[in-house]
Amino acid sequence: MSEQADLLVIGAGTAGLPCAIEAARAGLRVELVDVGADIGGTLGVSAGHLSAAGTRRQRRAGIDDDPDRHFADVLRIGHHRGDPALIRLAVDEAAGLVDWLDDNGFPFAPGTPVVYHGHSPYSRPRTYWGTGHGRSILETLRPLLAEQVSAGRVSLRLGTRAAELTTTAGVVTGAVVHTAEGPRELRAGVTVLASGGYGANPDLFRALTPNRPRLVTNAAPTSTGTAIELAVPLGGSVRFADLHTPRLGLLERRSDPGRVDFWTELAHLAPAERPPREIWVNSAGQRFVAEDLDDVTRHERAVQEQPGAEFWIVCDEPAVAAGAPLVPAWGADRFRTEARRGDVAWVADDLADLARRAGIDAPGLERTVRAFNLAVEQGVDPLGRRVLGHPVSRPPYYAVRSVAALLCSFGGLDVDTDFRVRRADGTAVAGLHAIGEAIGMGATSGAAFCGGMAVTPALAFGRRLGRRLGERTSVDP
Repeated sequence: MSEQADLLVIGAGTAGLPCAIEAARAGLRVELVDVGADIGGTLGVSAGHLSAAGTRRQRRAGIDDDPDRHFADVLRIGHHRGDPALIRLAVDEAAGLVDWLDDNGFPFAPGTPVVYHGHSPYSRPRTYWGTGHGRSILETLRPLLAEQVSAGRVSLRLGTRAAELTTTAGVVTGAVVHTAEGPRELRAGVTVLASGGYGANPDLFRALTPNRPRLVTNAAPTSTGTAIELAVPLGGSVRFADLHTPRLGLLERRSDPGRVDFWTELAHLAPAERPPREIWVNSAGQRFVAEDLDDVTRHERAVQEQPGAEFWIVCDEPAVAAGAPLVPAWGADRFRTEARRGDVAWVADDLADLARRAGIDAPGLERTVRAFNLAVEQGVDPLGRRVLGHPVSRPPYYAVRSVAALLCSFGGLDVDTDFRVRRADGTAVAGLHAIGEAIGMGATSGAAFCGGMAVTPALAFGRRLGRRLGERTSVDP
């Protein structure tokens, strides 16, 4: 069975939703398909951070900012990697995107925009999020999509998996999709891949990043790399997977290997958010970085280089009792309870016993703690740590295991600034576009987490592509 539309959008998430909405508003007939049971994709698990310079909210707050400074910050933080043309386009589109959300009732978290320190910070307050994080974006877009569905301009098909792209004379003409009723062909003048990244596909992660550790992820289960698997057989090229950067501070339970939870089990390790009262050690019990470095990206890279891309955060009882908790969602009492449980945290009255329980080399940990305590006493740390107010000296002792975990796929399909999927030789796959995490966070963020440079480009590029396709009198490839 075959059906014809002007536009087929595969993926009803961060990028696919605004693309479908804007294209439909421009009068196109849109088929929007998603494998999930609801729209939203990764917005259900995302922090939903946005970054934009020159917005109305910045002007009202008296913040002097512009896309040029935003662009310079992204290049600096991302080590001048990624795709400069796409980064430039993203920062130029960002303010309009945030103002558009504002116009549609987006519930900004009080106090935003801010300088966010969970990643390497920008030079200006330009990071925003909603009161419900990623879900705030979803609930702002939901009525806009519903309006187009009600008007008959968008056909939404949930629980629908795109199995392969179809072509005629080398031009993509749509896709074969699988539904509960069986396969069917959806034909369209243009097809857009907006089905997210590959964070829930260990085999694809391993193939694209063979020199990285095993996949530990917070990705939505639907993030299986569908866009790459659909486009590569037609010549689509993948790039920037080598820029893979983990998120700092996520905790992997032994009872649930391979998964982490950004919302309930995230240790706050950025020194601007919480000066360290602990030390970090690898499986040999050795410290490997100054825990109070201002550069979060250096921390992320240092963790990735440790055996198993894992480390343990070690402290004593006074460190647990003092100040802001290491894991905010736990607090001090829950921290102690989790340590007694012994799944992701451990407690013992002596360091050797703690090491055995946690899986750390005991002599190595004991040597490291002695050396660190001496550094605290003398006020000079060989690794250059400046915050030296808390020795590890008063039992009980605690250890929490953290891992280099994936939040966003850095690799993705190569596209030009019209979001046309490109082959290795630079030629476009006719009739095929890609946006969102399908093009990889590395394209718009470089070799680091630049705050808001995953969600904002996904939304902005989706809007831009939908509008541009709708501006044509006929949808040409």
